[in-house]
Amino acid sequence: MTAIEFLDRPPTGWFVLDVMRFEARKRNWVALMIDVDPDELGSRKAREVWVRIPGKHRSRDAAWDALQDLAVTRH
Repeated sequence: MTAIEFLDRPPTGWFVLDVMRFEARKRNWVALMIDVDPDELGSRKAREVWVRIPGKHRSRDAAWDALQDLAVTRH
């Protein structure tokens, strides 16, 4: 079994599966990302990474928006 990596920036071309709290009752959030389009998961093996979402966010939606902003600033 391979350990999952933690990154500070989302990899280009990867897909977000979910955004979740890093620790219960904290405002630190991470995103689970994979290198395969979720529609192709049945036919391909995926690599996965956790991406730290900078800042403190009260809700999942706020964390998701921050992740999207981070991805847009890279392009």
